Amino acid sequence: MATTPNDAPEAGPAYLPTPLPEARAFAWADLLTPTQRGLRELFSWLEAACEDGANAAGASTEHLSTSLLVSGARGSGKTTLLLSAVQALRDWKRFVGAPGPPEVAALARTLARLERRILWLDPLDLEPVPSQANLLAALLVRVRAALDHPRHAKGARGESSRWASSILEEGAEETWGKLDHLIRDASFMWEDIPSTTDARVRAEQQIRASEIYANFQPRFADAMEDVARTLSMPRFGASGGDQVLLVLPIDNVDRSIEHLYNIVKLTRMVASPHLWFVLAAGHQEFQRFMERSFQKELIVSGQAGIGSHGQEETLAIARRQAATTLRRALPPSYRIALDPVGPDEAWRFPVDGQEESLGALLRRMKLPRGKRTESRVLDSFADLFDLGGRLTPDVARCYREALRTDGEEARDAGPHPGGPLLHHVGRLALTLPARTLQDLWHSVRREVLSSAVPASGAGSSAAPEEGEAAVRVATEMLRNAIDESDLPAWASEQLHHRVLRSDDQGRVCMDLTGKPIHRSKRTSLHGVLQAPPREPGGNGTGAHARVLGTEVHLRRFHEVVLVLQDLEGSGREASLPANVAGWFMILHDVLMLFERPRVLSADVTPFEMSPELVVTVHELWAGQARGEPFIQADFWWTPPTWSTFIEFAVLTAQWRAFLVRFSKGFLTAGDGQDPTLRARFIQAAWVENICSVAGLALGRWDWGDAQRGAVSALRGLDAALEPYEQQVRDTVAELITRIREHSAGYDRLWTAQVWLRNTLPLLVLPEFALAPTARGLLRQPPGRVIEGGGWDTLMKDWRTQASRLTAFRQQRVREAVNRSGAAESLRQALGAGGGRASDTYYGWLDTVVEAWFAVVDHDGDPLTGVVLGMTPRLDSASTEERT
Repeated sequence: MATTPNDAPEAGPAYLPTPLPEARAFAWADLLTPTQRGLRELFSWLEAACEDGANAAGASTEHLSTSLLVSGARGSGKTTLLLSAVQALRDWKRFVGAPGPPEVAALARTLARLERRILWLDPLDLEPVPSQANLLAALLVRVRAALDHPRHAKGARGESSRWASSILEEGAEETWGKLDHLIRDASFMWEDIPSTTDARVRAEQQIRASEIYANFQPRFADAMEDVARTLSMPRFGASGGDQVLLVLPIDNVDRSIEHLYNIVKLTRMVASPHLWFVLAAGHQEFQRFMERSFQKELIVSGQAGIGSHGQEETLAIARRQAATTLRRALPPSYRIALDPVGPDEAWRFPVDGQEESLGALLRRMKLPRGKRTESRVLDSFADLFDLGGRLTPDVARCYREALRTDGEEARDAGPHPGGPLLHHVGRLALTLPARTLQDLWHSVRREVLSSAVPASGAGSSAAPEEGEAAVRVATEMLRNAIDESDLPAWASEQLHHRVLRSDDQGRVCMDLTGKPIHRSKRTSLHGVLQAPPREPGGNGTGAHARVLGTEVHLRRFHEVVLVLQDLEGSGREASLPANVAGWFMILHDVLMLFERPRVLSADVTPFEMSPELVVTVHELWAGQARGEPFIQADFWWTPPTWSTFIEFAVLTAQWRAFLVRFSKGFLTAGDGQDPTLRARFIQAAWVENICSVAGLALGRWDWGDAQRGAVSALRGLDAALEPYEQQVRDTVAELITRIREHSAGYDRLWTAQVWLRNTLPLLVLPEFALAPTARGLLRQPPGRVIEGGGWDTLMKDWRTQASRLTAFRQQRVREAVNRSGAAESLRQALGAGGGRASDTYYGWLDTVVEAWFAVVDHDGDPLTGVVLGMTPRLDSASTEERT
């Protein structure tokens, strides 16, 4: 397959489609990194095989594994690797090109040693070959063709160039005779004896086949010894020494279960140190087809089990047989895996640099424009992949460091001018097989060049809405990813025909009614802030309930896993493969950016969308909660319920960079800093991060310097914390002002306003904070007035909806207790007879919630310290009334 489109001609700004070969050989510098890595490994194997073949000539009788498997996803460059390997050993100087770095010089030395010792047989492509073809005869014919090639080569004057003296010619004729004899016997060795009415003929054929079976392998080994010796004479002379190694490349081995079974049968039948096979197939298909071939054999022979248990047993037997056969024929170390192209290299594709790169083309493709505030920031399609424009230089530097620490950036990917800062979704979407990457490049290039040419004709229809080109590319990539994935049939059908739909105008839309897609977040623990022990009176007067401990857990975000659930109600679900999930999220964001979003029922709850970056964990002992008195309640810090993945990508990237900049030691070690001060600093930084994403800049979190901002906290929290909290309050007030000025309805700014009204005042309460002093984040010093009136507006909103805030707080507590392990254990203990809806469970839940408020609110409603002038909770005596 072609990996660089440098043959495509340019005809001005217009796009002209150019036919491309499915696969072809490339020079070393034009190959993608996974193909280069696979070629290095292949050449190392061939060099080792040459040495083993020379040492084992005529001496060893053991059965050798002489096959290599080049495995990879469809379109990963397996055929390109085979063709490039053949080209490299025919003219290695042209393949390597100009002198380069030390690894290229080492490759040139390896190829110089291998050039005369490797003889490639004509490739065998199983794609057009019938499943019952005689592969043994096909192999022997190729060996004879290799032997005939120098024999019939023409000299300078056109006469036959017979390359041996009479003595050598006599030995060569004997070699041809052995090969011809083997070719004639191949049909008996390979094909089944057809049923015939003449029993005598059938018996004679069976006897003849048995005789051939008895001595075929020794005869083949002897013939290959002679072939290697004969082919080595014109290269190395008749004095012995180095010998030629024959290599047969076989492509599309996983064409069908019959092809695969026959290839494995062939490699075991004709094992010789002078003949190696290089097989190209997908590893998963290879393993699965091998299992199916043994399963089919068991079924045809009548040895398959009956019923579901028998079918499972048959499949288990087939799996064991396949694993044993593959381990003998292709040990794990004999397998060369071709990885997908990394996202950073994909961004720079094509590698020859003669064409405009994929990243540059993505920057020329426009996103939808409208009144929504996202459209004022996200201008090009590249903005959904690259966070470079959304992060300040300090944040970007720390985020790159975080990616390197997590191993998400290629180790050999050095800095490139204008290189992208790809976030999680962009890396998923751009981690592609070579052929798919080439298809993406051509699709984007087609759209860019086509959009540059104005529509002709006065009567032409109106120009398509801006952003449709991005929709077409993302839809095409998503559908291709679904088709080439290992998703079950029901999942592919649901994605193709239920989730992806067309509206009444034929435009692509995404239907998420019924919530077919669920999000599962992957995070890991970064650090822990532990609250100091509570004072003896800190749990109130009631001895039946107390808080045993409180911690704030800071977590590193890694990825989002999308899980597809069957809308037919069968209970089936399937995780979307990485590439499918990446393009699903990219397409989702493009459709959400239109003036009228084309995603149906996109609403989700805050907990579903939360990246799960910070959580406050409480251990509560509720003595009156029978059955499960010990509860560990997790209160997740939830950001606004934004409608696009890019907003959460910016939030998580900035927070990941924050954790790198403000080191783990600062957050957890005994550095003399009060843990409650550090917790207040974390809360202030969390709010400032959210405000930066919610604002008009969509990111660009400014950490400040030693005199102001988050960085000032590094010189000591005692002096820097209160000025930093004041800066955060100023930032919140400014955001409120911007919301009044620029919000266009249900957009990012409106979503931020909802979060500021309903969630921010709860963030400093005992459910999320380590100590009561955390409420200082939202307390404006007396006499201090913030310009613009934004802070006063927010305080007024809080007072107006004080009862709603109280209800929201109670609901948060109930949700946290309901998600706890104790609640899950109780539900399981109640079983199907009681279940979650039973009075027993809800009685336990009410008791735990009341115990929580009895402990943390024993000094009064803490919300009154945030929302000045509000009426305290009316149910403060609910516990006594129940008792």
